[in-house]
Amino acid sequence: MQQFIIGREGTQRFPIADAKTRVSRKHASLTITDDGRWILEDLDSANGTYIINEQGEMQEVKRMVIHEFTRIVLGDQTKMGCTFLAHHLLEENPNDYREEFRYVLELHDKAIEEKTRIDQMQQRTANFRYIPPIISALCGLVLTFLLPPDVKPYGIYVTLIFTTLLTVVINKKTSNSKEMQRFNACYSKLLLCPHCGKPLTEIEFKNQMCNACQARA
Repeated sequence: MQQFIIGREGTQRFPIADAKTRVSRKHASLTITDDGRWILEDLDSANGTYIINEQGEMQEVKRMVIHEFTRIVLGDQTKMGCTFLAHHLLEENPNDYREEFRYVLELHDKAIEEKTRIDQMQQRTANFRYIPPIISALCGLVLTFLLPPDVKPYGIYVTLIFTTLLTVVINKKTSNSKEMQRFNACYSKLLLCPHCGKPLTEIEFKNQMCNACQARA
């Protein structure tokens, strides 16, 4: 079993500067059990211990089982707090971020796959949006030939109302805007440099290096 006390006076190998006033002296502990569980526990810190969960949301922790590459937040995500991936506690060299960077690259590949799935879904459902104008045109032709002249205007109004309602329903059913919003909100908080926390660009992912702090895979 391994245990780390994390804070300004903690036993972690990387320093947490005194200037980071939202981090307590002994802020949290992380225990790696013999069966491989990673247990994060807040040590009654003044400003709280959090993780970034799989939905990209900040979640407060009292005591929780996490995984090796969970992003831990002490205090907050500003310069007054401290953010790091749990795995970094194991690094003999505090400046070595290769394992964490490789994990973020894997997240990026997963994000590309999910974005491709959403795009394919949008392409499949796009054709449904042609249904209302087609129905409207067909109804217009039928009404033109079948209804007497004095009733035709009412038939046209009914057709317009029906196709408008149908358009609203189809657009609501086929819209993936909420899914895209969820996707963007999630991955914008996960695809960060494991060292400096900067959002990584596609070029940086391609080069496998953060241009700001030079952390690399």
